[in-house]
Amino acid sequence: MELTREEVLKHITAAEEAYTQRLHHQLESHIVVIQENFDALGAQDQEVCIRFYRLYMRFLTLFEAVDVATMQTYLEALENEGVVEASDYELICSFYHKCPQELYEKALMAYSYNETLHLHYALKLKHEQRYDEAVQVLKYVLECYPGATELRFLLWEIEQEYLDELCHTEQEVDATALLDLASATHNTSVLKGLELDPRLSKAEGYHVQIQLAIWQNRSVAVRDQWRAEWKFVELATKTRNLLADYAKAFMMYDMVAEVLSFPEAPEFPAEDFNDFSDYSAYMQALTHAGWQRAQHHYLLIGKSCYFYSKDLKKMAYCLQQGLELHPKNPLLLELKGKFFFFQAEYPQAAEAFNEAFRQGLSATDYLQTLMDLNDRVNDPKGILHVVNQFHQRHFPNAKSTCFRGIALLKMGLVAEALSVFNEGIEDYQQSAFHAWMYYWRAVIHRKNKNYELFFQDIEREVQFYELGSSDYCNSMNLSMEVLFEMGDYEKCYQYACYCHEQGRLDPELYPVFQWLCFYDFKENPEGLRPASEGDLVPDPETYIDYRNNGLVYWIIGNETAAAKSLVAAAQNSPDASVYYKLAFSASREALDDHQLSLDIYEEIKAQVPEARIWEVDHPYPALLSAATHHKQATEACLNLIASYPYRAFFDYPRDINYLAQALKKSAQGAENMTDFIRYSAMLLSTENPEENHLKEQHQMVKDFYKDELFLRHNLLEAASRFEQPLEAVEAQDLAHLKSRLIATYFS
Repeated sequence: MELTREEVLKHITAAEEAYTQRLHHQLESHIVVIQENFDALGAQDQEVCIRFYRLYMRFLTLFEAVDVATMQTYLEALENEGVVEASDYELICSFYHKCPQELYEKALMAYSYNETLHLHYALKLKHEQRYDEAVQVLKYVLECYPGATELRFLLWEIEQEYLDELCHTEQEVDATALLDLASATHNTSVLKGLELDPRLSKAEGYHVQIQLAIWQNRSVAVRDQWRAEWKFVELATKTRNLLADYAKAFMMYDMVAEVLSFPEAPEFPAEDFNDFSDYSAYMQALTHAGWQRAQHHYLLIGKSCYFYSKDLKKMAYCLQQGLELHPKNPLLLELKGKFFFFQAEYPQAAEAFNEAFRQGLSATDYLQTLMDLNDRVNDPKGILHVVNQFHQRHFPNAKSTCFRGIALLKMGLVAEALSVFNEGIEDYQQSAFHAWMYYWRAVIHRKNKNYELFFQDIEREVQFYELGSSDYCNSMNLSMEVLFEMGDYEKCYQYACYCHEQGRLDPELYPVFQWLCFYDFKENPEGLRPASEGDLVPDPETYIDYRNNGLVYWIIGNETAAAKSLVAAAQNSPDASVYYKLAFSASREALDDHQLSLDIYEEIKAQVPEARIWEVDHPYPALLSAATHHKQATEACLNLIASYPYRAFFDYPRDINYLAQALKKSAQGAENMTDFIRYSAMLLSTENPEENHLKEQHQMVKDFYKDELFLRHNLLEAASRFEQPLEAVEAQDLAHLKSRLIATYFS
């Protein structure tokens, strides 16, 4: 039964639907019906016929034994109609075991930038063991599409097979060809066999030696050998490329700058091929044009500027030239973002990073870059958001864990941050991010006043850095601040000297350094000028500003202003106790302003009671006494003895004299003669009483107990044994007392 045109059209539509849904049995029945009634279609149904041709070609691919000859017939029908498309060629060329050579030649010349067609042709060449041609085709495609990773793997596989074939052939093989294949596949066995091959040129011999060295030696040894030997010999371009890539892989961008120079401008061949032989020559010429290599070199030199020389002018030139070659190169766009990032132009950096991502930068690199950007603009919530996005796509790594901890710490979630840093340090292999995690964990230990753990982490962190480097000295600066807060001024001074000698002492720490020299009577190191009023911050805002002003005022002799500035520092500081104690010390040196010291002491009691240690409490009674608050001075002194019994009576016996003297002065000021005599006797009860105490007691006995001859004699006799001789009146008085005692009791 013959079908009408409309019925045939319905079968074609149904067949297309069945093919899409993989209903192969229904598809076959529709195809049979269409073939039997194909004549029902007229000349006006050209588009319908084309649909059927393409559908039938795809139908043929469903059979186990694909009839490529029949597919080629339908393909020729599409060609005759002038409607053949790249996808039609892709379909038939995918059967590279059977597809004829002439069809590939026609397809490749028609679509010279079609990645899939060239991939199928490379597979055909590999299948036919035409390895040299396959390598050429794949290198051409990779020049056009450097991101085609599967093609790169296929190229390595073909090169390896080609190398094996050449190694096992009985015919003589070109040594340069062997070298190129062995280098491309990193075949060290073949490279070792070529080390002494006399057929190689001197430059090729160096290429063999260098490639073996970079596979067998440590990166530091390779860099040393480059600087000691290879730098001074003539190397082939491919050898310099190899060394530059190796240096980049180990972040040795100083070596990259030494190895590479600006590339030559690419020379593109004209696309005027007439036959496949011309097209093969075109592919080879484009492969060697240097388009990708030039972009890669500009990228490496630009990264060397970013990570090593900081030469922004040179870096800008690399970006300009590289992006002119390929405006959508994602790696160069990422470097452009880092160019702006380095100059703190963060909106432009974000725009460049986003464009790099749109042009193919991997999500991993993009998200990790955004972590850096959000960290620089101090957006911890942004960091945490990016880290969470990263963890949805990938397992956490050292960097994402490190940035998560930093974000939590900056958000004030100290305990959570500490837990993250502990996890990151323990769970991942040592990397540069471990240095950051040790640093920030040390910051947490400092915040918790756990100074022993702080210095343990700083010691671990600085092992990642070279001595004297900026990162090393940054941690030394932080350690100096902690030592200053701890009151370990001797070690703090040593750290300051080291950073100063390296020229890397934090400018905000120079007032601390100057004060250490002043306070401990140390000579200013070379290059450290004395502090002056010009060092004062005119409008202080942060606790650092107030601290530095306080120290400068102290050095130039304005202790009152120093104390007030240090109080302001305490009121703005995360560790108020440090600066309250310093303010109290400074105020006590302002001898004419006892009330300021008393006010600061009251603030210490109210604001930071934990700062009340012996060194803070023991001057308080004397201050009260000097301010004529004698009763309060006595109470304060007795409280001091009760609060620090071991310090007062056991650990530091000399402090007994100080306490007794303070009580004695308070009693004298309050005109309490009973207590005055009691504490005077206490001062004299020591094994070696002081001369001034003896003379003071003698004067009191002389005034109030004139007839106590033995007591007066003993006091003056003891005073006469000191190095300082008695005054004439005292000596005369002692002689008179001796005469009276002899006359009265011993004559």
